Amino acid sequence: MSLPASRFSARGENGFTLVEALVAIALLATLGAIVFGSLLTTTQVVDAGRASASREQTIRRVLRLMAEELAVGVKEPANPWLGMNGTQDGHPADTLAFVTIGDGVGAQAAREGEMIRVIYTREGDRLIRFVRRNLYELTDESIDQVNLATRVQGFNVRYFNGQGKVWLDEWSSTGPLPTALLLEVTFKDPNAEPYTIREWVTVGVS
Repeated sequence: MSLPASRFSARGENGFTLVEALVAIALLATLGAIVFGSLLTTTQVVDAGRASASREQTIRRVLRLMAEELAVGVKEPANPWLGMNGTQDGHPADTLAFVTIGDGVGAQAAREGEMIRVIYTREGDRLIRFVRRNLYELTDESIDQVNLATRVQGFNVRYFNGQGKVWLDEWSSTGPLPTALLLEVTFKDPNAEPYTIREWVTVGVS
């Protein structure tokens, strides 16, 4: 028995059935979840990229300040330059001690400042700067400590011997200062591969 044509068209004009409405809602919810998840992932990637760029910019600024201190380094027989090659957890953990003029602000400070002894070293995941403002003080009261960077996996320093024309991993001499240095700092973010930032330094007040 066939339904009258008028009855069939009336059913079509009444709109969606309950099942059709539920299916449509489920599809919309799925699409919404996909779009939201995509936006969330994109936002996280952008935020992570910005954070990484900010950290890299910060350490490049730190390395430039280190380079400025080293560039105006001076020879002080009672406090010779000392570069020790070391490791921690299988990664470079060098220590560099030297005498410079001023406080890390370049040649202007060299003309106006006083001599200080600076030590750079890595302790755990930190790059640390120690400063002794009185070269002949025997107590620790004259030593300042600043954490230059965190999440540091490696700190490596190499020294160029201008007389022998060779690069060395250590430096210990009361003679001429190294002609140049190469600073390497390696970082390890929790969700990224380690990356290394380098800074070349020419030693000597211009």
